[in-house]
Amino acid sequence: MEHDESAVISTHVEATPERVWAALTDADALAAWYWPQSVHPIAKSDPVAGGRFGISGDGMGFEGEYVELDFPERIVQAWRWLGDDRDSRVTISLTARGRGTDLVVVHDLVDAATAEMYRAGWESCLGRLPAHLG
Repeated sequence: MEHDESAVISTHVEATPERVWAALTDADALAAWYWPQSVHPIAKSDPVAGGRFGISGDGMGFEGEYVELDFPERIVQAWRWLGDDRDSRVTISLTARGRGTDLVVVHDLVDAATAEMYRAGWESCLGRLPAHLG
């Protein structure tokens, strides 16, 4: 199976890059918006290079390691679903535009079917971000 595909998701949120960064790296914030509250999410996050992060809830979850953090512009993570045997990579870019932030997520090092599944998952998760940033 080839692992050379990517899911690319772009959105704009009406919040500063610093606020978006906090929503992406603070454990309490991640637990509040990333997954629906109905799955009882629990998050951990140590946002330093080499630090660990993850979210679990109702029998599913993912975890990984922060590879690169360039506040407030770029986050690179090694990312893996619990039970999987290989990491993928998530690169998040934040760019100030107007009074908000352009957010681009590239989830790569996956096969084509997984890329499509991750694209839909990220779109769902990022759809909850604006309400959290309110």
